[in-house]
Amino acid sequence: MPLTTPAVQYDLIRLGGGLDQVTPTLSLPPGVARRAANFECSITGGYTRIAGYERFDGRPSPSDAVYNIFVCSITGSVSVGNTVTGVTSAATAYVIAVTSTSIVVTKEVGTFVSGEVLNVSSSPVATITSIQGISADGLTDATYKNEAADVYRADITTVPGTGSVLGVAYYNGALYAWRLTSMYKSTSSGWTAVTLGKELSFSTGTAVIADGNTVTGATSGATGVVARVVLQSGTFASGNAAGRLILSSSTGTFSSGENLTVAAAVKAVSGGAATQITLTTGGRYETVVANFGGGTANYKLYGCDGVNRAFEFDGTTFVPIATGMAVDTPNHIVFHKQHLFLAFGASVQFSGLGYPYQWTPLLGAGEIAMNASVTNLVVLPGDQSSGALGIYTRNDTSVLYGTSSANFSLSAFNTGTGAYPYTAQTMDQAYVLDDRGILSLGTSLNFGNFVPAALSMNIPKFINTHRQLSVGSTVNRDKGQYRVFFSDGTGLYMTILNGRVLGSMPIEFASPINCCVDSEAPSGGTVQFFGSTNGYVYEMDMGTSFDGAAIPANVNLVYNSTKSPRILKRYRKASVELTGDSYAEIQFGYDLGYRTLALTQAADALYQNDLRSSYWDDMSWDNFVWDGSDISPSEIEVTGTAENMAIRISSVSDLYEPFTVNNIIVHYTQRRGLR
Repeated sequence: MPLTTPAVQYDLIRLGGGLDQVTPTLSLPPGVARRAANFECSITGGYTRIAGYERFDGRPSPSDAVYNIFVCSITGSVSVGNTVTGVTSAATAYVIAVTSTSIVVTKEVGTFVSGEVLNVSSSPVATITSIQGISADGLTDATYKNEAADVYRADITTVPGTGSVLGVAYYNGALYAWRLTSMYKSTSSGWTAVTLGKELSFSTGTAVIADGNTVTGATSGATGVVARVVLQSGTFASGNAAGRLILSSSTGTFSSGENLTVAAAVKAVSGGAATQITLTTGGRYETVVANFGGGTANYKLYGCDGVNRAFEFDGTTFVPIATGMAVDTPNHIVFHKQHLFLAFGASVQFSGLGYPYQWTPLLGAGEIAMNASVTNLVVLPGDQSSGALGIYTRNDTSVLYGTSSANFSLSAFNTGTGAYPYTAQTMDQAYVLDDRGILSLGTSLNFGNFVPAALSMNIPKFINTHRQLSVGSTVNRDKGQYRVFFSDGTGLYMTILNGRVLGSMPIEFASPINCCVDSEAPSGGTVQFFGSTNGYVYEMDMGTSFDGAAIPANVNLVYNSTKSPRILKRYRKASVELTGDSYAEIQFGYDLGYRTLALTQAADALYQNDLRSSYWDDMSWDNFVWDGSDISPSEIEVTGTAENMAIRISSVSDLYEPFTVNNIIVHYTQRRGLR
């Protein structure tokens, strides 16, 4: 009887499900990860090596750097770091690499022309024979991009001052940061200090003072330019207006009780000398963008930090908000139903309807007493009539219904489940980090304070070791992710699609995180930043590195027995499907038979993939690759016989853009059963 060769079979592994540390191996789909770092679950399937982060101060981002290759006849001495000047064009550029036949440059100013001589310090060093653009070789292209990025990175500085970055906020297309006792704005020339101005109290206001007026002390002769009129009580029409004037500049010293005039007309009575607005260090800033005036021009930034008064900022004028509290230092803030809400420990207070400066009950302000210190305030999804406010303490969840002090009603939503500070975010519903892990309002309602309420119940080891280190959270709506960060530089990215959790994956940054913020860029899309303990502010999801350092990434899949755990398989080959937009290299490895010492375990092997591609109308000439492909199967050599195999994929580099591992196809033939 002739012998028959077993047919080769093919096992398709669809990567997905994220990290699972506890579910029994045989109960898991083969694409679930048992260990992972710096991969994320993609909303379209597969695991994506995360993008990097890079320092930010408003100057050009390192990831925006481009390079150019000049094919040259080199006749003199030219080195990396030199500036070359075109004799004909007068263009200049910074040299990032030199070969025997080419000079590679970045930071071009002007347009070089073929055939011109290049000078370094007025001495000729080369003649351009042709301008190549970018390299056709994937690894060389990635290397030159990285070297150009390093040049741009060196220009970007820390936020001035000492200590950690205490807060970051994105408002009106600019990033703001706080460090020590100052507030800074990102600009095209780096961080610029925000001038806080002075404040002058007034009472007995009998006639309107307008922003832009110059007030004069009738007795002292002091003057001040009014940047903002802060009306805290009364009205000018009734002659009992009281509040403060925020002065952008002033001369002299105002006297208490003197008349304040505008163009010689008495408007109000001074409460004393104008005092400089200052900030005390040591807080943690939380901000929100709100619109109390209607229209697109009335969005302003509001914030608090737990050691200073709350504030309003319109990009120019900084206005401290006085609530009347004896210790006026709120630590949480939210904008809801045209009220500004502030948390003072266990007290939640809200401003008058439509008036963030007015905190008297006569004008609609009020207070809500909680049974413990508030850790998070978050607006829940809904329309203008149905939306509610989530109020979290460490161990309880409450929901405030209603639209004003006339009908506000506090409901105890769940007792026993709360949230760590700064971890509440809203997507399809509210998500927070609690002792049991990441919770949503829906799971809290259905499961109470028990473990099944946690969306992250399959990663208890990670949660237990990190929950008390939580420092902040963001959402990336482009990727459908709730992200929570920890003080040791780690984080957790949970991907959610249409209310369904696709999986959670841990990340490990090289820089400690102290505060973070997400927002929408003016051009659309999500922008995310974090402030570190080293004084830098970083933009997330940018670049190919951790601010110049390599991104170490790995994902180890569960042991896959191909639905036959007691049958030996002879493994022959694997095909890994990658997608991306740049050159990438992966290390592919595998463990056989629960990594038993009775079998020879293969070493990891390196595989290269050039995933660059271009499309007409979406490229710059000389800066694209002909015949590029953004999807590529890597053909992997696999050998060995065992009942199962666990695949691992890793990458350690500062060169590669994010890439996605979508599927793995394993070729095998079945052998005998285990005895």
